Amino acid sequence: MSAQPNRSTERRAFLRRTATGLGAAATIGLASDTAAAQSEPDYGGWFDGVSNFEGTYDYTGQSEVTVAVGSEANGGYYGFGPAAIRVDPGTTVVWEWTGEGNSHNVVAEDGSFESELYTAPGETFEHTFESEGTYKYYCDPHRSLGMLGAVVVGGSGGLDSSQVEQPLLEASGEGGSGGESGGESGGESDGSGTPISFESGTLVAILALGLLSPVFFGIFLLLQETGSAEPPTKAE
Repeated sequence: MSAQPNRSTERRAFLRRTATGLGAAATIGLASDTAAAQSEPDYGGWFDGVSNFEGTYDYTGQSEVTVAVGSEANGGYYGFGPAAIRVDPGTTVVWEWTGEGNSHNVVAEDGSFESELYTAPGETFEHTFESEGTYKYYCDPHRSLGMLGAVVVGGSGGLDSSQVEQPLLEASGEGGSGGESGGESGGESDGSGTPISFESGTLVAILALGLLSPVFFGIFLLLQETGSAEPPTKAE
């Protein structure tokens, strides 16, 4: 007669396997959290209260990175976009002004770089970061409002930079090309330099014909009456 399996022993073995699996999953999760924490630099409270700081965007592998100056943040256009980026040593960061939020500049906290104050859209300032480290910077007129930024040089990890949108920079670029295409296309003008579109010209022509049609109709009736009158008979 075969021995019956011990249910208590089977239950203990099942619980042991389950606990081992949960422990492994917890270890993996803890390792992932630790890696994520290590990828995010410690800014020492630099970004406390900065509304557009979401984390550090990873731009490693790129030789040049553009950061907007005058992004919408901190109650107006008082932000750098993105506020914090990670790059490789030797990368050139180009700050481009959006033209919003009055005059801005870019000033390194350690004095390693500083731009002029610019207001016009499209103005740029660049700096090449050769050495690893964390470089904090700010806009002097709007520092108290939270217009702060940072460039982390070296290391890896961070937020996906492909998700970053620069609507203000894109709009300024489209505006420039639109102006050129408008100049090339030409067109009629109303005398003040404003082009007259085809649709506007057609509407004017229809309105003019509508106003003149009664006049033409009256002339037509007059000609009809004149043509239908019988010629006078010759007196004998």
